[in-house]
Amino acid sequence: MTKTELEDIKAKIEKAGFTVHTIGRVRLIAMFGWTNRRAQDTLKELRRTFPRKAGERPYADKTKWAARPPEETLDVITEHHLRRDVKELKEQLKEAIESKDRDEAYEHFVSTVAERAQKAEIPEWLYKPRKGVKRKVTPLAFLSDAHFDEVIHPEQVNYVNAYNRRIALSRLERFFHNTIELTNDYLAGMEYDGLVMPLGGDMFSGNIHDELRQTNEDTLAGSIIYWLDPMIAGIAMLADHYGSIYIPVVVGNHPRGTPKPVHKMRVRDNFDWLFAQLLARHFNKDKRVVFNISESPDCEFRVYDKRFILTHGDQFRGGSGIAGLLSPMMIGNARKRDRQQAINSPYDYLLMGHWHQRINAMGVFVNGSLKGYDEYAFNSNFKFEAPQQTFFIVDPKWGVTITAPIHVLGSDEGWQR
Repeated sequence: MTKTELEDIKAKIEKAGFTVHTIGRVRLIAMFGWTNRRAQDTLKELRRTFPRKAGERPYADKTKWAARPPEETLDVITEHHLRRDVKELKEQLKEAIESKDRDEAYEHFVSTVAERAQKAEIPEWLYKPRKGVKRKVTPLAFLSDAHFDEVIHPEQVNYVNAYNRRIALSRLERFFHNTIELTNDYLAGMEYDGLVMPLGGDMFSGNIHDELRQTNEDTLAGSIIYWLDPMIAGIAMLADHYGSIYIPVVVGNHPRGTPKPVHKMRVRDNFDWLFAQLLARHFNKDKRVVFNISESPDCEFRVYDKRFILTHGDQFRGGSGIAGLLSPMMIGNARKRDRQQAINSPYDYLLMGHWHQRINAMGVFVNGSLKGYDEYAFNSNFKFEAPQQTFFIVDPKWGVTITAPIHVLGSDEGWQR
């Protein structure tokens, strides 16, 4: 330690009313925050550097030592406690200073924001709608899983749903009317280039299970004859309203003509395919209505420059775990994307039905169902969902933007308690 440093220490000691020969180690520790060893070494160096002045009474002087208290000693534990207390006091002081700085900075921030808010001007376009400007878009109304002529008895599902031909007819009518209501009443300010209405399969209950064959309201042939007229009327109404309608079609698994799923001639041996062909034949001369009936399980189509794939969804297996539909949906979508990428035909959005749960996740749209909750779903403790279908807007620039359910449940169906 230099003499200058020692002189500074000596000056502080004398300012406190002591001399280097009367102060003890404890007071040095308290004054400077030193360790016991450093205090002892420094004290020795101070006394060696600054000896007693001439004429000072020696330490042996009885009067001096009688007035002078015995030198304090400090054990290791006491030293540790003192050092800890000093550290805590320093931290508290630092926090107090920082807190004061923060409070002053916050007060300055609040006053600055308040001052700017008083001067801010609201742009006119924010509250005054532009007149005469409409954005051209294309709505899509997804129809699938109607399961026409299946019968659901309300008492067998604890009165959360019911279904038969009469109820199905009223729900189909609501699908057509509510699609128009969405675009007319909820999405004003848009101009529509037309309407896309995918048919995603399982339009009929089918005979793939004995219980369905025994309880269906009609045979498959009879069901097709009956449901042609309501579908033709609905499509014509949409064509009148939107000017044109595009209908891509895939088949489901319920109306198949074989007891087990097949891969050869899968589409043509399915009553969904036959039903779509009869509808297309009826509108053959109506240029406003265009069908795209796929001969494979998937149907590719475009809306503007956005690429879609329509599939029924029964290719995706699993879904019994806690993640439910999400696991097979994500795995199946990844596999399908890999396949399409390999054949240089990628897609932006995947549409599917089959699962009777309306979901929109990561470019995958899963449709609800027209028939709603049935005995199988109830007994399997599947998630409840009211009868509904999927609607969304396709923007030329941004792709799929606004999405909404098309509610088809009516309060006049006659089964509600």
